[in-house]
Amino acid sequence: MILVVAMLVCGLTATILFMADRKRQYRFSALCYMFYGSMLMWSVDLVFSLREEGLEALGMTPDQVLDDLKLSGAVLLLALAVWGGMNLFFRLRPAGTPAGALK
Repeated sequence: MILVVAMLVCGLTATILFMADRKRQYRFSALCYMFYGSMLMWSVDLVFSLREEGLEALGMTPDQVLDDLKLSGAVLLLALAVWGGMNLFFRLRPAGTPAGALK
């Protein structure tokens, strides 16, 4: 639940700020899409949990909170590792070579 609320707030804030950017200096990147995808996945999971269990799905024990925080950290680290790998790949490829031309 903690994760879903945090992701929804951050996702909605990022979307509003992106749409309000008149100078078009910001853009969506792979990292943003990874986080929006995880936000969508956890939101759908919460909706189905609420449909099956009712409001009991919102109650959390300390162990569940700890598991939720571990999952949040793991997703954050994995997304940053993939994003860093992509940035490294695109930085090291020969200049002028399109991304699809590398085999």
